[in-house]
Amino acid sequence: MTSMRKSFQNLMIILATQALLCSCIREKVKNPTIIAVPCEVKDTLTYQGQIAPILSQNCFPCHVYPGSGGINMDNFTDVKAVALSGMLVQSIIHDTTYVIMPPPPQKLLDSCDIKRIKRWIQTGCREY
Repeated sequence: MTSMRKSFQNLMIILATQALLCSCIREKVKNPTIIAVPCEVKDTLTYQGQIAPILSQNCFPCHVYPGSGGINMDNFTDVKAVALSGMLVQSIIHDTTYVIMPPPPQKLLDSCDIKRIKRWIQTGCREY
């Protein structure tokens, strides 16, 4: 195989990967609906116990290393940094000054998951 052909194949792989990652980025959406569900939220939540499963279901499809938009949600350290910056809560409560996550047409987080994430941050972002 010629060097030029191999370079072209590598370029096509890179472009396909980039297109896949960028497919998770959407424009801001106005007036999304948060589904209210009754729930009980523990006083103490941990990343490993309650938060990682929520993120795994809702964020991992796009935000695993290298992470769409440069946001990695597949490890405690990166999630804690995004949480403490305020970006995580503002995105999941659908503040229209932030990019809404998960982006449409994906199912939005329900009110119980949002309460859990907020409580986890308020109580210090414990890992275990």
